[in-house]
Amino acid sequence: MGEHLKEFYRELNPLSLLRQTDRDLAQTLILFLYMLAFAIVTYKITMLIIEKLKPETDPAIEYNRRKVIRTGFLISYTIVYLPVIFSSLSHLPTVLGLAGAGIVISLKEVWLNIVGWFLIMGSNGFQVGDRIEIENIKGDVVNIGFLKFTLLEVSSDPKNEQSTNRLIHFPNYNLVLHKFFVVSDAMDFVWDEFKVHITLESNWEKAEKICTQILNEDLVLAPELVDQKIRELSKNYLVRLGKTTPIVYTSLEEGYILLSLRYLTPIRSKRLNRILVSKEILRKFKLESDIQLTH
Repeated sequence: MGEHLKEFYRELNPLSLLRQTDRDLAQTLILFLYMLAFAIVTYKITMLIIEKLKPETDPAIEYNRRKVIRTGFLISYTIVYLPVIFSSLSHLPTVLGLAGAGIVISLKEVWLNIVGWFLIMGSNGFQVGDRIEIENIKGDVVNIGFLKFTLLEVSSDPKNEQSTNRLIHFPNYNLVLHKFFVVSDAMDFVWDEFKVHITLESNWEKAEKICTQILNEDLVLAPELVDQKIRELSKNYLVRLGKTTPIVYTSLEEGYILLSLRYLTPIRSKRLNRILVSKEILRKFKLESDIQLTH
Protein backbone atom coordinates (compact mmCIF):
# COMPACT_ATOMS: atom_id res chain seq x y z
CA MET A 1 0.00 0.00 0.00
CA GLY A 2 2.83 2.37 0.92
CA GLU A 3 4.59 1.72 -2.39
CA HIS A 4 1.41 2.53 -4.31
CA LEU A 5 1.06 5.84 -2.45
CA LYS A 6 4.66 6.72 -3.18
CA GLU A 7 4.19 5.88 -6.85
CA PHE A 8 0.98 7.93 -6.96
CA TYR A 9 2.77 10.87 -5.32
CA ARG A 10 5.65 10.65 -7.81
CA GLU A 11 3.20 10.67 -10.71
CA LEU A 12 1.46 13.80 -9.39
CA ASN A 13 4.59 15.58 -8.16
CA PRO A 14 4.88 18.73 -10.29
CA LEU A 15 8.68 18.68 -10.16
CA SER A 16 8.74 15.09 -11.42
CA LEU A 17 6.30 15.94 -14.20
CA LEU A 18 8.37 18.96 -15.15
CA ARG A 19 11.55 16.86 -15.50
CA GLN A 20 9.90 14.25 -17.71
CA THR A 21 10.32 14.62 -21.44
CA ASP A 22 8.00 11.76 -22.43
CA ARG A 23 4.81 12.85 -20.69
CA ASP A 24 1.51 11.54 -21.98
CA LEU A 25 -1.53 13.77 -22.52
CA ALA A 26 -2.94 13.20 -19.02
CA GLN A 27 0.35 14.09 -17.35
CA THR A 28 0.67 17.18 -19.55
CA LEU A 29 -2.84 18.28 -18.54
CA ILE A 30 -2.04 17.80 -14.84
CA LEU A 31 1.18 19.80 -15.23
CA PHE A 32 -0.76 22.57 -16.99
CA LEU A 33 -3.21 22.77 -14.06
CA TYR A 34 -0.30 23.00 -11.62
CA MET A 35 1.29 25.79 -13.63
CA LEU A 36 -2.01 27.64 -13.99
CA ALA A 37 -2.60 27.54 -10.24
CA PHE A 38 0.97 28.76 -9.64
CA ALA A 39 0.46 31.67 -12.06
CA ILE A 40 -2.81 32.75 -10.40
CA VAL A 41 -1.35 32.57 -6.88
CA THR A 42 1.77 34.48 -7.98
CA TYR A 43 -0.37 37.20 -9.60
CA LYS A 44 -2.57 37.59 -6.50
CA ILE A 45 0.43 37.81 -4.16
CA THR A 46 2.14 40.34 -6.45
CA MET A 47 -0.96 42.56 -6.52
CA LEU A 48 -1.32 42.40 -2.71
CA ILE A 49 2.32 43.41 -2.24
CA ILE A 50 2.03 46.30 -4.72
CA GLU A 51 -1.19 47.57 -3.12
CA LYS A 52 0.40 47.43 0.35
CA LEU A 53 3.65 49.10 -0.66
CA LYS A 54 2.17 51.69 -3.04
CA PRO A 55 -1.58 52.18 -2.54
CA GLU A 56 -3.36 54.23 -5.18
CA THR A 57 -6.40 56.41 -4.47
CA ASP A 58 -7.16 57.34 -8.08
CA PRO A 59 -9.46 54.63 -9.55
CA ALA A 60 -8.30 55.31 -13.13
CA ILE A 61 -4.61 54.87 -12.23
CA GLU A 62 -5.41 51.77 -10.18
CA TYR A 63 -7.38 50.28 -13.09
CA ASN A 64 -4.58 50.95 -15.60
CA ARG A 65 -1.96 49.55 -13.24
CA ARG A 66 -3.91 46.32 -12.74
CA LYS A 67 -4.47 46.06 -16.50
CA VAL A 68 -0.77 46.45 -17.30
CA ILE A 69 0.35 43.97 -14.63
CA ARG A 70 -2.31 41.43 -15.67
CA THR A 71 -1.29 41.69 -19.33
CA GLY A 72 2.40 41.43 -18.42
CA PHE A 73 1.78 38.28 -16.40
CA LEU A 74 -0.27 36.75 -19.20
CA ILE A 75 2.38 37.39 -21.86
CA SER A 76 5.28 36.29 -19.61
CA TYR A 77 3.69 33.03 -18.49
CA THR A 78 2.53 32.22 -22.01
CA ILE A 79 6.08 32.59 -23.34
CA VAL A 80 7.49 30.47 -20.48
CA TYR A 81 4.77 27.82 -20.33
CA LEU A 82 4.20 26.96 -23.99
CA PRO A 83 7.62 25.33 -24.59
CA VAL A 84 7.26 23.35 -21.34
CA ILE A 85 3.73 22.13 -22.08
CA PHE A 86 4.46 21.12 -25.66
CA SER A 87 7.96 19.77 -25.14
CA SER A 88 6.73 16.17 -24.81
CA LEU A 89 4.15 16.21 -27.59
CA SER A 90 6.00 14.73 -30.55
CA HIS A 91 2.91 14.84 -32.73
CA LEU A 92 2.13 18.46 -31.97
CA PRO A 93 2.00 19.62 -35.65
CA THR A 94 -0.47 16.84 -36.49
CA VAL A 95 -2.62 17.57 -33.45
CA LEU A 96 -2.71 21.29 -34.20
CA GLY A 97 -3.45 20.70 -37.86
CA LEU A 98 -6.43 18.44 -37.14
CA ALA A 99 -7.79 20.71 -34.43
CA GLY A 100 -7.21 23.96 -36.32
CA ALA A 101 -10.07 23.68 -38.80
CA GLY A 102 -12.59 22.76 -36.13
CA ILE A 103 -11.40 25.51 -33.81
CA VAL A 104 -11.66 28.21 -36.49
CA ILE A 105 -15.23 27.20 -37.36
CA SER A 106 -16.53 26.61 -33.83
CA LEU A 107 -14.88 29.71 -32.39
CA LYS A 108 -15.86 32.14 -35.13
CA GLU A 109 -17.21 34.68 -32.62
CA VAL A 110 -14.04 34.42 -30.54
CA TRP A 111 -11.90 35.33 -33.56
CA LEU A 112 -14.25 38.20 -34.37
CA ASN A 113 -13.88 39.36 -30.74
CA ILE A 114 -10.11 39.41 -31.20
CA VAL A 115 -10.49 41.42 -34.43
CA GLY A 116 -12.78 43.78 -32.52
CA TRP A 117 -10.13 44.19 -29.81
CA PHE A 118 -7.56 45.25 -32.42
CA LEU A 119 -10.14 47.70 -33.76
CA ILE A 120 -10.61 49.18 -30.28
CA MET A 121 -6.86 49.51 -29.77
CA GLY A 122 -6.39 51.16 -33.18
CA SER A 123 -6.59 54.83 -34.03
CA ASN A 124 -10.31 54.54 -34.86
CA GLY A 125 -11.19 52.87 -31.57
CA PHE A 126 -11.82 54.16 -28.07
CA GLN A 127 -10.41 53.93 -24.55
CA VAL A 128 -11.65 53.74 -20.97
CA GLY A 129 -13.51 56.94 -20.11
CA ASP A 130 -14.85 57.59 -23.62
CA ARG A 131 -18.60 57.75 -24.18
CA ILE A 132 -19.90 55.58 -27.01
CA GLU A 133 -23.24 54.59 -28.50
CA ILE A 134 -23.80 51.21 -30.12
CA GLU A 135 -27.06 49.48 -31.04
CA ASN A 136 -29.01 52.43 -29.58
CA ILE A 137 -27.32 51.93 -26.18
CA LYS A 138 -25.19 54.76 -24.83
CA GLY A 139 -22.66 54.64 -22.01
CA ASP A 140 -19.18 55.39 -20.66
CA VAL A 141 -16.51 52.76 -21.29
CA VAL A 142 -15.35 51.37 -17.93
CA ASN A 143 -13.47 48.26 -19.05
CA ILE A 144 -11.90 46.88 -22.24
CA GLY A 145 -11.09 43.18 -22.40
CA PHE A 146 -9.66 40.89 -25.06
CA LEU A 147 -13.12 39.44 -25.79
CA LYS A 148 -15.57 42.05 -24.48
CA PHE A 149 -15.92 45.64 -23.30
CA THR A 150 -18.18 47.10 -20.62
CA LEU A 151 -20.27 50.27 -20.57
CA LEU A 152 -21.77 52.14 -17.63
CA GLU A 153 -25.10 52.94 -19.25
CA VAL A 154 -26.46 56.48 -19.49
CA SER A 155 -30.06 57.40 -20.20
CA SER A 156 -31.04 57.53 -23.86
CA ASP A 157 -33.01 60.73 -23.21
CA PRO A 158 -30.96 63.46 -24.98
CA LYS A 159 -32.15 66.06 -22.47
CA ASN A 160 -30.32 64.59 -19.47
CA GLU A 161 -28.01 61.65 -20.31
CA GLN A 162 -27.71 60.67 -16.66
CA SER A 163 -26.12 57.39 -15.58
CA THR A 164 -28.55 54.51 -14.98
CA ASN A 165 -25.90 52.75 -12.86
CA ARG A 166 -26.23 49.60 -14.98
CA LEU A 167 -23.22 47.78 -16.44
CA ILE A 168 -23.69 46.44 -19.97
CA HIS A 169 -21.23 43.95 -21.46
CA PHE A 170 -20.70 43.84 -25.23
CA PRO A 171 -18.68 41.19 -27.08
CA ASN A 172 -16.02 42.94 -29.14
CA TYR A 173 -17.40 41.53 -32.39
CA ASN A 174 -20.26 44.07 -32.17
CA LEU A 175 -17.78 46.71 -33.34
CA VAL A 176 -17.10 44.68 -36.48
CA LEU A 177 -20.76 44.03 -37.28
CA HIS A 178 -22.40 47.31 -36.17
CA LYS A 179 -21.69 51.02 -36.45
CA PHE A 180 -20.82 52.90 -33.28
CA PHE A 181 -20.43 56.53 -32.21
CA VAL A 182 -17.63 57.83 -29.99
CA VAL A 183 -17.22 60.95 -27.87
CA SER A 184 -13.57 60.73 -26.82
CA ASP A 185 -11.42 62.73 -24.44
CA ALA A 186 -9.83 64.27 -27.54
CA MET A 187 -13.18 65.91 -28.37
CA ASP A 188 -15.39 65.54 -25.29
CA PHE A 189 -17.85 68.35 -26.08
CA VAL A 190 -20.97 68.38 -28.25
CA TRP A 191 -23.38 70.92 -29.67
CA ASP A 192 -26.57 71.29 -27.64
CA GLU A 193 -29.65 73.30 -28.58
CA PHE A 194 -32.09 74.79 -26.09
CA LYS A 195 -35.45 76.12 -27.33
CA VAL A 196 -37.42 78.97 -25.74
CA HIS A 197 -40.95 79.96 -26.82
CA ILE A 198 -42.14 83.51 -26.29
CA THR A 199 -45.39 85.19 -27.29
CA LEU A 200 -45.80 87.16 -30.52
CA GLU A 201 -46.31 90.34 -28.49
CA SER A 202 -42.97 89.95 -26.65
CA ASN A 203 -39.95 92.13 -27.33
CA TRP A 204 -38.02 89.43 -29.22
CA GLU A 205 -34.95 91.63 -29.78
CA LYS A 206 -34.50 92.14 -26.06
CA ALA A 207 -35.14 88.41 -25.41
CA GLU A 208 -32.53 87.46 -28.02
CA LYS A 209 -30.00 89.86 -26.48
CA ILE A 210 -30.60 88.44 -22.98
CA CYS A 211 -30.18 84.84 -24.21
CA THR A 212 -26.98 85.72 -26.05
CA GLN A 213 -25.62 87.40 -22.93
CA ILE A 214 -26.42 84.31 -20.82
CA LEU A 215 -24.58 82.01 -23.22
CA ASN A 216 -21.52 84.22 -23.56
CA GLU A 217 -21.16 84.98 -19.85
CA ASP A 218 -21.92 81.58 -18.31
CA LEU A 219 -21.49 78.76 -20.81
CA VAL A 220 -19.00 79.61 -23.52
CA LEU A 221 -16.03 77.25 -23.68
CA ALA A 222 -12.58 78.78 -23.70
CA PRO A 223 -11.57 79.17 -27.39
CA GLU A 224 -8.03 77.96 -26.66
CA LEU A 225 -9.43 74.75 -25.14
CA VAL A 226 -11.55 74.07 -28.24
CA ASP A 227 -8.59 74.79 -30.55
CA GLN A 228 -6.33 72.50 -28.53
CA LYS A 229 -8.77 69.60 -28.74
CA ILE A 230 -9.33 70.14 -32.45
CA ARG A 231 -5.56 70.03 -33.07
CA GLU A 232 -5.34 66.80 -31.10
CA LEU A 233 -8.20 65.24 -33.07
CA SER A 234 -6.73 66.47 -36.36
CA LYS A 235 -3.79 64.10 -35.92
CA ASN A 236 -6.06 61.29 -37.11
CA TYR A 237 -8.98 63.11 -38.76
CA LEU A 238 -9.50 66.12 -41.02
CA VAL A 239 -11.72 68.16 -38.68
CA ARG A 240 -13.23 71.55 -39.47
CA LEU A 241 -15.53 72.50 -36.62
CA GLY A 242 -16.37 75.95 -38.00
CA LYS A 243 -17.98 78.49 -35.70
CA THR A 244 -17.53 77.51 -32.03
CA THR A 245 -19.07 80.50 -30.26
CA PRO A 246 -22.66 80.33 -28.91
CA ILE A 247 -25.43 81.71 -31.06
CA VAL A 248 -29.16 82.42 -30.73
CA TYR A 249 -31.42 81.78 -33.73
CA THR A 250 -34.76 83.59 -33.85
CA SER A 251 -37.61 82.31 -36.01
CA LEU A 252 -41.29 83.05 -36.39
CA GLU A 253 -43.45 80.00 -35.79
CA GLU A 254 -47.20 79.51 -35.87
CA GLY A 255 -48.52 81.29 -32.79
CA TYR A 256 -45.20 82.07 -31.09
CA ILE A 257 -41.59 83.22 -31.54
CA LEU A 258 -38.91 80.53 -31.20
CA LEU A 259 -35.46 81.31 -29.76
CA SER A 260 -32.99 78.46 -30.34
CA LEU A 261 -29.91 78.70 -28.15
CA ARG A 262 -27.05 76.69 -29.66
CA TYR A 263 -23.79 76.22 -27.74
CA LEU A 264 -20.91 73.84 -27.16
CA THR A 265 -20.98 71.93 -23.88
CA PRO A 266 -18.89 69.16 -22.31
CA ILE A 267 -20.82 65.93 -22.81
CA ARG A 268 -20.97 65.16 -19.09
CA SER A 269 -22.17 68.69 -18.24
CA LYS A 270 -24.98 68.73 -20.76
CA ARG A 271 -27.82 68.45 -18.26
CA LEU A 272 -26.20 70.81 -15.75
CA ASN A 273 -25.78 73.50 -18.40
CA ARG A 274 -29.41 73.12 -19.46
CA ILE A 275 -30.43 73.71 -15.85
CA LEU A 276 -28.19 76.79 -15.60
CA VAL A 277 -29.61 78.23 -18.83
CA SER A 278 -33.19 77.58 -17.71
CA LYS A 279 -32.70 79.29 -14.35
CA GLU A 280 -31.00 82.32 -15.86
CA ILE A 281 -33.69 82.73 -18.49
CA LEU A 282 -36.49 82.46 -15.94
CA ARG A 283 -34.72 84.86 -13.59
CA LYS A 284 -34.01 87.55 -16.22
CA PHE A 285 -37.26 87.23 -18.17
CA LYS A 286 -39.16 87.70 -14.90
CA LEU A 287 -37.66 91.19 -14.62
CA GLU A 288 -38.89 92.18 -18.09
CA SER A 289 -42.56 93.09 -18.41
CA ASP A 290 -42.44 93.03 -22.20
CA ILE A 291 -41.23 89.43 -22.50
CA GLN A 292 -43.68 86.58 -21.90
CA LEU A 293 -43.11 82.86 -22.23
CA THR A 294 -45.83 80.88 -24.00
CA HIS A 295 -47.92 78.40 -22.02
